[in-house]
Amino acid sequence: MTFANVTAVLAVLLAGLMGLPSAGGPRVNPVDGLSYQWIPRGHYITGCLPEDKECYGLERHPAAVSVEGFWIGETEVTQAAWMRVERTNPSHYKGADLPVDSAGWSDATEYCRQTGMRLPTESEWEYAAYGGSAELPRQELSSIAWYDGNSNDSTHPAGTKQPNAFGLSDMLGNVWEWVQDSGFEPGEHLLKGGSFYNIARDIRVANRLSAPADLRHRDLGFRCASPEWPRR
Repeated sequence: MTFANVTAVLAVLLAGLMGLPSAGGPRVNPVDGLSYQWIPRGHYITGCLPEDKECYGLERHPAAVSVEGFWIGETEVTQAAWMRVERTNPSHYKGADLPVDSAGWSDATEYCRQTGMRLPTESEWEYAAYGGSAELPRQELSSIAWYDGNSNDSTHPAGTKQPNAFGLSDMLGNVWEWVQDSGFEPGEHLLKGGSFYNIARDIRVANRLSAPADLRHRDLGFRCASPEWPRR
């Protein structure tokens, strides 16, 4: 059993003892019909890890970060879920099980609000993407992500790649994912994870892209998160 799997198992047991939600079973949000996974509180190192040789210099400064427990989508928001909430579809690539694309930061923020949730913070997103591990993903990139090398320049159905130890798919690749945090310039916000359009170097947890909040591109999407389960 890997370190990541041991961490996830221990988190489930501890959550059970404390009477907290556990990562042992996802819940479906009745508003958008998507499954959300509980991520237990924990710690990780942000920024470029020592073994990451692909850093651009735009990554966060290395630091220990503590994250409280939260819910997050098992996959990126799909077009079926978006249609269920918004009744329209802005996506360039059409398909109910494809991630919604061409959604701006404000669009994503409003969608999450309507589901009783919000966009994850950059720290929440990174912690979730590492899957409880303190190291870079060891799987072949093609087994966990759609990127330039295998995507044929298009998005692919959400959840078709191998999930991480938290049960989350497509944290890397397929579409960039908006997070709450402000970007490098006024009016910009951060995107994480890389997309089908990007080369392997971009498909890293520490990587970040800053873009205007109203940018709506064919490789931009998101997933929602919340520290508490929505009450409806």
